[in-house]
Amino acid sequence: MSRAGLKLLSMAGVLAIHKHLLGRYGGPSSEVDLAKLELALVPSEAMVRDPHWKRCARRAAHYGWRILKDRPFREGNSPMALAALVTFLEMNRFPWHSSQVEETVMVEEAAAGRITEAEWEAWVLGKMGKQRRGVAASN
Repeated sequence: MSRAGLKLLSMAGVLAIHKHLLGRYGGPSSEVDLAKLELALVPSEAMVRDPHWKRCARRAAHYGWRILKDRPFREGNSPMALAALVTFLEMNRFPWHSSQVEETVMVEEAAAGRITEAEWEAWVLGKMGKQRRGVAASN
């Protein structure tokens, strides 16, 4: 699925990532609330007006934040939030510049409610490159 030139995460793709993470790191349950997951994948309409790179960053932030807050998976919402965010950026060939330690801290802060969605989005904007690998960014 694509909108405004971006490749988007699909329900099937996110479920496959979750299955992979559970297989790799363990977890007793692969249960998922499909309605909550579907809501996590629906973007804000405000994102449509942003320049391409910023729209991509905001959508990536949205995916991660909604998974952290809506908790669609019985197990593994925190790693899934980051996996969805980074996978989306990789699908659209945007670089991600954050250490594993910083990612862990930010995910824990967001999951615990110690940062706002705006702070989460600002972090993502600051860690994502503005140019796609191999392609000059538009706007």
